Amino acid sequence: MILLFFLPKQPRLVSEEILRFANIFDNAGQVFLGVMVLTPLVAGLDERGAFVILLGLLGALFSWFFSWWLTRKAGEL
Repeated sequence: MILLFFLPKQPRLVSEEILRFANIFDNAGQVFLGVMVLTPLVAGLDERGAFVILLGLLGALFSWFFSWWLTRKAGEL
């Protein structure tokens, strides 16, 4: 029963702050795409470049998915 006293009574972040984090992750996804995917494609593709492109695509997709998830969570508040 005493542990309920320590639980927050309001959300730690308001929806505007969550939307700001969503914007940051959206921009991070664009940076991943530009730096790790488009640059090796323009500079020339080699064996190591294919791995960097794959990591860049995964990083961009994760950032965009997390941004989308945060936007949905901010709408629920």
